[in-house]
Amino acid sequence: MDCPALINIFHTPKIIWYQTDNTIGIRVMLQDVKDYFLRVEIDHLFFSTILNDKEYYLSLYLFGSVIPEKTTHLNLEREIKINLIKAFKWLPWLRLLNDKEKFPYVVHDLERLYEPSWRKDEKRKIVIDEEHKIAEYLRTQNILPDDEYTNDEDSDEWLDNEMLDDLLF
Repeated sequence: MDCPALINIFHTPKIIWYQTDNTIGIRVMLQDVKDYFLRVEIDHLFFSTILNDKEYYLSLYLFGSVIPEKTTHLNLEREIKINLIKAFKWLPWLRLLNDKEKFPYVVHDLERLYEPSWRKDEKRKIVIDEEHKIAEYLRTQNILPDDEYTNDEDSDEWLDNEMLDDLLF
């Protein structure tokens, strides 16, 4: 038996989202919204509005839990920013929605890709270690005199990015 296709009378706005260690940021991309309805539950977000005689509706089942009482939202005239506080801080979400299916209206904010804070510290340590190794190599090749620079952490500050690029490539 062939069933007729379902017709949705509501429109779905584009969603751009990002995360930090403690928050989930959601941007609802609708311009010139005057009034809207927003309700946040522990794992669910409802949004609706009427714009230019079109009804927009969102019902998002979130990947993780949030604290509904701490939700903030702001109408910026070109978008609506919603800031959700994670219930389990420092636990990265794999995606915004609980459903594994990919939705074309939900996009990850590429300008704010998530990187855990412990990983940032680890990368900074690797960069500092590499700078010390380069400085030591320059000293062994007699490019940098030993008596002018000591071997403490601040001694390699003279190495700038252009000089490192010239030496490495």
